[in-house]
Amino acid sequence: MNKSLKGKIVFLLFLVFVFGQKIKSQKSQFNKKHQQLYEFQKFKKEHGKSYESSEHESYRFNVFLENKKQALKLKKEMPTAEFGVTKFSDLTEEEFVDLYANGVISTDYDTFESYLQSNLDSQQQIPKQWDIRINGPGYMQPVQDQGCCGSCWAFTVVSTIENLYSIKYNQNVTLSEQQLLDCDMNDGGCNGGWFTNAYKYVQENGLALQSRYPYIGIRNKCLASEVGQLYKINGFVKLPSDINSIKQALVQKGAIATCVFVAGRWMSYKQGILKVPRQNHCNKAVTVIGYGKENDMDFWIIRNTWGTKWGENGHVRLIMDDCCGIFLNSVFQPI
Repeated sequence: MNKSLKGKIVFLLFLVFVFGQKIKSQKSQFNKKHQQLYEFQKFKKEHGKSYESSEHESYRFNVFLENKKQALKLKKEMPTAEFGVTKFSDLTEEEFVDLYANGVISTDYDTFESYLQSNLDSQQQIPKQWDIRINGPGYMQPVQDQGCCGSCWAFTVVSTIENLYSIKYNQNVTLSEQQLLDCDMNDGGCNGGWFTNAYKYVQENGLALQSRYPYIGIRNKCLASEVGQLYKINGFVKLPSDINSIKQALVQKGAIATCVFVAGRWMSYKQGILKVPRQNHCNKAVTVIGYGKENDMDFWIIRNTWGTKWGENGHVRLIMDDCCGIFLNSVFQPI
């Protein structure tokens, strides 16, 4: 075989190899795109998503892919928690915070003094772990979904009062968040509110059963005078801003209202212990229902208001420390 023919054969083999690699790459890209589209369609079906145009759907698909990348990045940065596709995966971080983490309005959570003595038994030994759903006291009603209304403050206050009624009176009541949206004029309805205003309203006026005053997720005309029996509280306490006092209050008195700072990592959280960066303000009301320890890491058990498909059946385990978990100077409990 002469050198000229041999060179041509080598060149042809090279072209076949390059062409084969290109086909292989294109096939891989096609399969990847197909898989991404399948995952997006599965996401849409599971969470009931629809979009007004193909252009809007294309935009949301790209946001979805970007959020998946961010979830993978968070997994590497924070191995204590698992991140992935959630019902928020077609939203930008800015949209997510604006829609689902804007429910706290307060200028005074740094300066409040205790309203009443919390009457805790400081001599009682604090258990190493606690979960009201398992250990009591009382019991919690099912996790609910606030929707796109900034009403987390109302859901949080109501959940603590429901727990209180189960402890004090052995009554299984599901109370109305919508009444607080409509009738508590010292708070902002879907534009946010604060615990002390809401507790004062319930102390003075009482709450209806949710079945008589159901949640619609927008502020409406107050109907409190038309809904039958109203359930009042005697007042509320602001707990001391230290971890042991809060643990004692959980064990002895039940669920606690507080606030946290919510940002992007919350939107892709699925399970595990979540770490959050230090902030000097909070934007989301939540209910503390327990605490524990795993792999030498202490955490709070937080009941959220985004439904049971988010997090650990609607809950999150949030790191317990003095700077980056719950806001220790904003912890309240009804009495």
